[in-house]
Amino acid sequence: MPINLAVATRDLIRGGVQEEVYRRMAFIDELQKRKQIITAGGTAISKNVDYAEVDDLAQSYKTGEALTDGEKTMLAKASFNWKKTQIPVKYDGDVEIQNMGAASDEQLIDLAEYLATKATRGMKLKLEKMIANAGSTTTTDYNDTGANFNSMVHALKHVTTTEKYGNIARGITAGKNNWWQGADVGQIIQNVAEGTAPATSSQATAVNLTLANLRQWIIPVQHSIRAKKDLMVVMCPTLFNKLKAECQAQMIYEPSKDTANVGFNKMYVDGHQIADWDYLETSSTMKKWVFIINLDTWELHFNKARNFKMTSFKWAGELPNGYDYYLARILLAGNLCCWQPNANLFLSNVS
Repeated sequence: MPINLAVATRDLIRGGVQEEVYRRMAFIDELQKRKQIITAGGTAISKNVDYAEVDDLAQSYKTGEALTDGEKTMLAKASFNWKKTQIPVKYDGDVEIQNMGAASDEQLIDLAEYLATKATRGMKLKLEKMIANAGSTTTTDYNDTGANFNSMVHALKHVTTTEKYGNIARGITAGKNNWWQGADVGQIIQNVAEGTAPATSSQATAVNLTLANLRQWIIPVQHSIRAKKDLMVVMCPTLFNKLKAECQAQMIYEPSKDTANVGFNKMYVDGHQIADWDYLETSSTMKKWVFIINLDTWELHFNKARNFKMTSFKWAGELPNGYDYYLARILLAGNLCCWQPNANLFLSNVS
């Protein structure tokens, strides 16, 4: 291009900004429809959970036979702490002078609005990563004592050494509260006596995704499903497409009729929802994950004092030895709670 032309001619810049990172989650979408995204206050998020039956106290007897008595502990209190997250929104004096104070013909993008919108979206992406345990099966930062929200992985991962979820201790090796573990394909973990370690956990066993296998995996959790729509199977798009191809060949799947499903794919098989989650496609570890979720057992809580709340901008130059920039923060406090882990199943090695 001739130099004179380059100097004398302004670039054509289209108004607005092209979004490159748009993403939605079928899991969150369903919780929202069910009104299971809850905004409230309080010191913690708590609920009593019923974990035992009394059928073993029932007695069949003959005339003249003494009647037995007995009682069992059947209730426990699950409690989740509020987890706090923030994201800074910052601009300096040059941005204020050159953009925010500019006229409309000079201001291609309103940076104040753009930065606030971008930060809010950043917080939503952070929430997605926390739910997915940031793509790892190491849950140290996403458990009861970690700074992040309790992750879906931590809720359902079979914990060997005793640790707490929802402030209830559990551990496979010690056979501690196995009823509070995620379900197992072999139905072993929940069927051993308290204090007894199951033979093994099949959670990380290499398995192939087929329709027959999926139906088998659903068996351990189907006892807790009140309606077929309560069950959602979530996987990466690659696995979703593999399963869909098999279902199409057999003509047994039903496409989703929900026109609001933008950002993810969904179909129905045997009346259950099958959905993809594109964040799982971003690492080789997550591409092998399959979650079989009982939606009725999950709640996403936000504290009403910090529900994506944005603070006012403060000029740092007011402070001694301060600098010429403005800073605000978007604040979020909440947690993801599963009130019945044994009604859900997580597999970490599916292909």
